Amino acid sequence: MRIDGTWYRTIWRDGPLVRVIDQRALPHRFSILPLASCAEVCEAIQSMTIRGAGLIGAAGGYGMWLAACEARDGHFGDDIRLAAEALKATRPTASNLARAVDRQLAAMLAESSPEAMRRRALMEAEAIADEDAAFCQSVGQHGLELIRALHEQKRRSGCSDCTVHVLTHCNAGWLAFVDYGSALSPVYAAFDAGLPVHVWVDETRPRNQGAALTAFELGAHGVPYHLVADNAGGHLMQHGLVDLVIVGADRVTREGDVANKIGTYLKALAARDNGVPFYAALPSSTFDFSMCDGIAEIPIEERSGDEVLFVQGADASGAEARVRIAPEGAEARNWGFDVTPARLVTGLITERGICGARGEDILRMFPEIGMQASDGVVKFRAVHASRALSPEEQELAKRLDMVRRPLHAAGLIGETPEGIGYGNLSVRKADGAFLVTGTATGGLERLLPEHFACVVGCDAERNMVRSEGPSCPSSESMTHGAVYEACPEVRSVIHVHCPELFHALLEEGAPQTPPDAAYGTPAMARAVRELASSLGAEGVFATPGHENGVFAFGSSPELAAERLLALFRGLGSGRK
Repeated sequence: MRIDGTWYRTIWRDGPLVRVIDQRALPHRFSILPLASCAEVCEAIQSMTIRGAGLIGAAGGYGMWLAACEARDGHFGDDIRLAAEALKATRPTASNLARAVDRQLAAMLAESSPEAMRRRALMEAEAIADEDAAFCQSVGQHGLELIRALHEQKRRSGCSDCTVHVLTHCNAGWLAFVDYGSALSPVYAAFDAGLPVHVWVDETRPRNQGAALTAFELGAHGVPYHLVADNAGGHLMQHGLVDLVIVGADRVTREGDVANKIGTYLKALAARDNGVPFYAALPSSTFDFSMCDGIAEIPIEERSGDEVLFVQGADASGAEARVRIAPEGAEARNWGFDVTPARLVTGLITERGICGARGEDILRMFPEIGMQASDGVVKFRAVHASRALSPEEQELAKRLDMVRRPLHAAGLIGETPEGIGYGNLSVRKADGAFLVTGTATGGLERLLPEHFACVVGCDAERNMVRSEGPSCPSSESMTHGAVYEACPEVRSVIHVHCPELFHALLEEGAPQTPPDAAYGTPAMARAVRELASSLGAEGVFATPGHENGVFAFGSSPELAAERLLALFRGLGSGRK
């Protein structure tokens, strides 16, 4: 984006610093702020100095690079993990931030020395920013075709004014990403292509990102617009003044539910009632394929009530001012986002094209996701709440990671050539819940706390698993829960895949579940519960309904793992 003839991104590296545009000062003042540490990046995100799904994702990438520069050589892993937790805690709703931080962690921990990790962190941060800009540019080109089609439709129908009127909510433009934006990228592309386009800009209370940021952007680019009150959208649609609604997104589930700025849901309802197409525009980094029910699973940030009680602006002299608009003593609640169900979304505009807001449409557009998320497709209903692990859970996660390493090295846990992960571990907590490795983690050599989930409830009869944590649980979680339910003294369950061991156990007549009990299903959970109740506190069994699957359980993860490794070594085979 050009501002007064100079091209800017919203974030960039400048030597040892990261520089960002201070969005709190806009539209009255254009100011650039240097960030010198991971802590300063966290503060910039929390204070809304920088905001927007893509931008805070890029900021997370650069923040991890700054954290790597600050990390002590002798404590590098611990230091960057703490930095990752701090960054992800700043804004929980947008998925781009957590995705970028986890990407940086994986990239750094693949290197062999702190210096190599620092170099890799910088390369990865630049790559995350470049990808965000490139994806948003592609979003614009695909969305351009929607606007072009509407313009042609008006022209063919003989309209005297063929301008395409787009309504947008909040700011999902250049300022919300590294460049171009998501919802506004098609508008810029259409304007640059010479198509007549006009934007209705919601003010977007309570922080007025539409009035302050979207209006600033559109004006700087020369795009015609009008600022309207948030509640005007329905009226405009009723009177045929809106041809298309395009909003951004902070998180989109694998079933197409869209989390965006509070008030988006109401625009979608008005659009549906008036037959106006409603699209969400997003780069694929905004998808969260671990979630399927947006209303139940997406964490909604609640911000300070002061944002509702006060407004920020400039007075007649141009000086910045903060003004109270509510009575003294008034209390306010301030949810930052809402979720628009997929049934109200006409389609999703992504860097690969436009798809329907349904799971099958999304997977057709992004087929590799089906592989990445298929540590066995989760067949139960998963109700998951995102949160960081507690200190106790982090210690258990580190313990499971240490136990898992020799199993992974032996090929008992890993990933198939097709990219499908297999194998998982869990350990029971003192409160009865259990920590389990997350979905799609089989191929990772080492696991971080971010790769675990805490299962707080399993109900085989209702086909439901309830969980919390940074990752969604493995698809075998219901089976783990069945073992724990059958044997209160069991402290750990491990599931591996090994054809040789699997067939050897079947030939020996080892305990096994019925062949018609498929993995990840209530039938498997019921069969395991019945089987485990007869085996006592320690045991191994095979699952013919989940080919090559072997389970071990016992009083500790170390003992269960050693039992599996001893059986594996007894086969005389050094690999799976």
